Amino acid sequence: MPANLPPQYLEAEKRYREARAIPEKIRALESMLAIMPKHKGTDKLRGQLRSKLSKLKLESERKGGTGRRASLFNVKREGTAQVLLLGFANVGKSQLVSVLTNANAEVADYPITTRKPIPGMMPFENIQIQLVDVPPINFEIGEAWLSPMVRNADALIIMVGLDSDTSVQMEGILAKLEGIRINPIGCNDEGIHEGEEGVFEPKRALIVANKVDVEGAQQRDGRLRERYGDLLRVFSLSAKKGIGLEDLKRGIFEALDIMRVYTKPPGKDADFTEPVILERGSTVEDAARSVHKDFARKMKFARIWGSEKYQGQMVKRDYILQDGDVIEFHI
Repeated sequence: MPANLPPQYLEAEKRYREARAIPEKIRALESMLAIMPKHKGTDKLRGQLRSKLSKLKLESERKGGTGRRASLFNVKREGTAQVLLLGFANVGKSQLVSVLTNANAEVADYPITTRKPIPGMMPFENIQIQLVDVPPINFEIGEAWLSPMVRNADALIIMVGLDSDTSVQMEGILAKLEGIRINPIGCNDEGIHEGEEGVFEPKRALIVANKVDVEGAQQRDGRLRERYGDLLRVFSLSAKKGIGLEDLKRGIFEALDIMRVYTKPPGKDADFTEPVILERGSTVEDAARSVHKDFARKMKFARIWGSEKYQGQMVKRDYILQDGDVIEFHI
């Protein structure tokens, strides 16, 4: 299958070939991976680029200096997915991560408590989602760590405090994301930078409006929803008082645009402890390939237990799965 690479990819590839410094090469490779269409024809090329990127990042860290500082912001991905919390100082990011996960984040009333990334694992039903609290966004300085961390994450939480003007906070964060060519998109696939595919990398995102318990919060929350609610889902809560946390957990899972399916051997029960994680819209063939490449090649048919079909119905390779489906492969 041909790769069908767009012109923007070829421009990034040219920048990579002409780059002399490692950071330039890394940025060019990240752009190439972001722009490259995802289909079978690009699988091999994507793997090659990821290998080059990994080697360059390791070389950058070995050189020390900025590499050593950058390594402080490399958070190893754990669990089902990684979600980054972005916001200005004192919006309550650290407190939210503390109450949702097992992270030992420092919580205080003075600005810039968080000085390095603090990860924690948020349990949601039978999976674990990694939340990462990062240093606060600052209007006056650039954050060299921002681009690689955002691009590495699976989704973003844009967090604002309802104790001050939410428009100022939102526009500041969106400006930072625009500067690194990131387009926050909602579950309806509409983004802030509509029609800019290939120029901006799409990244799943939602808005968390914290401090619903402070004076004037209701009015600020209403204005926030009026301005941004059609583009990104808004979750209003109080991390301090524990208001709205369960809705947010479900919202984070839905923002990741993933689903859980379960496998069972013929004649035996399904294993519900370790779901197979797939992108929403994946097929039986995708599930077989994720379990083992030989399954996809040798599979004759599958049986499905789930809400969309009667129990144990035979389905073909191209059957689109739903969250919670149980699959029995026959080879």
